[in-house]
Amino acid sequence: MAAELGRSDLIRLSANESPLGPSAHVVEAITREAGRIHLYPDGGSTVLRKALSARLSVAPGQIVVGNGADELLAIIGWAALEPGDEVIIPQPSFEPYTTVVELMGAQTVPSPLAKYETDLDDMIRRLTARTKAVVLCSPHNPAGTIIRRAALTGFLDALGPDAPLVVLDEAYCDFCDDPEYPDGVALLAHYPRLIVLRTFSKIAGLAGLRVGYTVATADVAARLDRVRAPYNVNRLGQVAAVAALEDRAHWQRTRDVVIAERTFLARELSRRGYEFPPSQANFLLVQVPQAAAARQRLLRAGILVRDGAALGFPEHLRISVGTREANERLLAALS
Repeated sequence: MAAELGRSDLIRLSANESPLGPSAHVVEAITREAGRIHLYPDGGSTVLRKALSARLSVAPGQIVVGNGADELLAIIGWAALEPGDEVIIPQPSFEPYTTVVELMGAQTVPSPLAKYETDLDDMIRRLTARTKAVVLCSPHNPAGTIIRRAALTGFLDALGPDAPLVVLDEAYCDFCDDPEYPDGVALLAHYPRLIVLRTFSKIAGLAGLRVGYTVATADVAARLDRVRAPYNVNRLGQVAAVAALEDRAHWQRTRDVVIAERTFLARELSRRGYEFPPSQANFLLVQVPQAAAARQRLLRAGILVRDGAALGFPEHLRISVGTREANERLLAALS
């Protein structure tokens, strides 16, 4: 695309990638490991699960590591879903949720958002005897909104002791600064049907290495592990993820930059008359008149953003939070 446009300064604000990239510690770890890529990786991601266990205060046996969120969703599907099962999914939301359900021969039960918010009351109303799972996404992709603590625990309580599985996708949780945002992992002690999904793609800047993980009860994790491929996470991805966990300063720096630039971008877009839901992620879903034409103008200016129509939000653009330089270029191009 850079060659097509004749630009060497293309800025990608379309995939919610880290504006800072990986830490130097991660790059060094990958370089050291590169000479061993002829060896198969640790099939159980043992060192990484131990590092995550220490960070999250859970047992290593509660963690399953996967080749990004897409594989983890497929693992949940393989382990839990059968033809005829129903899965309640907020609509619109992250497309792979529905894809996995369909591939397993199960049925998606869409629950429309209440404008930009997950409608938990609507989800409760859609429960049937065939409901095998419910998917929640907080912060929501692509809206950026969150499910607050009281609402989430109230929803989980309403499901009762014989609850379906609840898949809670927290891919963007590290960018939340709302004090009412709940820690899904901490809820596992009270809600054993919960499966929390997280990733190294966003906060750690490892999108190109595809490393994610689920946290659940040991019993649920064991069931997921039974259908996991033995070498599903590559050697470089494992060492990079461990190094990312060790470099807490870069982790915090990335969080601080995203929150500061999200605030800046939101303020400047508001000043220009644009409207969008309050975001707790590393992107904004911005309502833009004639969004398709605006997206093409940005493209000609060397800036890629995501088409909201493709995500279920016509006349919107999903714009990743970039560096200050990238954000200022975006604002200038929009103006």
